[in-house]
Amino acid sequence: MARTPKVMEDRREQIIDAAMQAFSQKGYTRATNKDIAREAGITPGLIYHYFESKEALLRAIIEERSPLGLVKSLPPQVLTMPPAVFLRFLLPQMLGIVEEEKFVQLLRVIFPELVYNPQIAQVVTGFLQQVLGFLTPLFESWMEIGELRRVDPALAAQVFIGSVGAFILRRQILRDSLALRYTHEQIADAVINTLLTGLLPRE
Repeated sequence: MARTPKVMEDRREQIIDAAMQAFSQKGYTRATNKDIAREAGITPGLIYHYFESKEALLRAIIEERSPLGLVKSLPPQVLTMPPAVFLRFLLPQMLGIVEEEKFVQLLRVIFPELVYNPQIAQVVTGFLQQVLGFLTPLFESWMEIGELRRVDPALAAQVFIGSVGAFILRRQILRDSLALRYTHEQIADAVINTLLTGLLPRE
């Protein structure tokens, strides 16, 4: 069969799905290309036609199957929403992606490896920096037009991500019942109300 763009894209998605499964079962460090190929039903060598390394596969998972993919696909008109409206639109969707079962399985297996595998830590840090690179200019633009009080926009974006990340950690890694009792919408409201109350312009 000729490698049309559609065939190549489908194969690439198949390999990403297989990598997610292999990483979830064995962890990033222990999973091999043979494991990924077995999950995908292909030969190990075919993986290299699409991804140069296992690290490149992990990057693809994080960039395309995490909230980063959502952030990159947002239409321009959404970015003109007021801060509270935009964040209430964005945050429940982000939580929905991160807490989807396949992604949760991956988080639970890979999270312990962050401590001793600098390669994974670098990939995850790169993901966070990309999200912050999207959010920081947004916070800055809201401050410039007076929607929010002037503070360090990069720090405000990090407080936002840190609050969300803490809930994800408690819910999906620690399985904390106090955090699990809330819906995505309730978490979004709490994070946004707490953050924006502190950033509203002062009379």
